[in-house]
Amino acid sequence: MRIAVPVTGDKVSKSFGTCEAFRFYEDDHGRIVRQFGTAVEESGSEAAIATLERFGVDAVVCTGLSTAEKQQLAAAGLLVAASESDDADEAALRFLGGAIAFDPENLCDYCGHKHECSMDCVRGADTMSKEQQAD
Repeated sequence: MRIAVPVTGDKVSKSFGTCEAFRFYEDDHGRIVRQFGTAVEESGSEAAIATLERFGVDAVVCTGLSTAEKQQLAAAGLLVAASESDDADEAALRFLGGAIAFDPENLCDYCGHKHECSMDCVRGADTMSKEQQAD
């Protein structure tokens, strides 16, 4: 399996469509056997998905997606998993080890904007304002 993590520097990018690069991981029974990266030449989710398709990616591990991005990834046949880890290598290892999994119904409002995302986001409750939590 080949998975991709959108990155900015060595960290999982907070925005799929504006990440600076993708880090790719290939596994053998849950062990990373090959790792490499490529810069994203254009911004936007369509350009990012084209990069993923060009490299034959099976799954994407990221921190959050908009509804439109989830739909675009699904249309491209890509599995999406959410990670709370900021470290790209750790996120890939957690996915391969089964610690994070695909959940198409996972919704949150961590950022307070009340949009859907793919993140299992209990950590946002303690940083949101009381008004955001009450909505």
